[in-house]
Amino acid sequence: MLNAFLLHHRDTDNVGDLASSPANYFEFGQSAVAAFGGPVPETERLIMGGGQIWKSCLRTQRRHARRAKHTILWGVGIGPQALRSPDYAEMQASCSLIGTRCSGFEDLGARYVPCASAMSEHFDTAPAPSHDLVMFAHGRYSDDIPRRAGTPELSNLNISLKDAIHFIASGDTVLTNSYHGTYWALLLGRRVICVPFSQKVRFFPDPPTLAKPHNWQKHIGKARRAEGALEQARALNRAFYDDVMNLS
Repeated sequence: MLNAFLLHHRDTDNVGDLASSPANYFEFGQSAVAAFGGPVPETERLIMGGGQIWKSCLRTQRRHARRAKHTILWGVGIGPQALRSPDYAEMQASCSLIGTRCSGFEDLGARYVPCASAMSEHFDTAPAPSHDLVMFAHGRYSDDIPRRAGTPELSNLNISLKDAIHFIASGDTVLTNSYHGTYWALLLGRRVICVPFSQKVRFFPDPPTLAKPHNWQKHIGKARRAEGALEQARALNRAFYDDVMNLS
């Protein structure tokens, strides 16, 4: 029997999804990592996350709960509608631990555990800003955002985590519509202007400055920073890891 079997969104070219598994940063003993949809072996801990994978977690638990002694959700995007649903009550009853990357819902029994990518060593080697503004764009949803001439730009598709973090760090202000671009820029203490295409960027404990495509430029130099966000995110992930490993 495995000590841990970890599932996350792997069949993708999105660096945020690829970087979100706690398997990249923590030791779980004899373990394996896979994408959703395949067989689940017998394991002491079935760990699903992170990312926007709530429905995949729900399906997997319904089909394979008997294969795991403990099921854990780690840094999974679970919005307010899902948190108030019968599905969430079902998962609370069948999972040993649930951690969501959406903050502010503790009254619904939702423990805030941000994406495990905060543990990456690349934050510790990130450069100081060398540009007033950079744009980290979602490779599929950014056509409606007007560009400012001369602004360095990088897509979240087909790049390494190191390249993504170091590029974001190079801007004093980061314009982005990527969830992980927003998260990583907040962790780096940069000013963040987020032009969202979904609600998922609205649940950070220290939220970014939100803007519309037509007016984002007015926030340059004024957008909010999140002080101490990296240290907090790492502490919350370490505490959750300890709880996972103490399950018996």
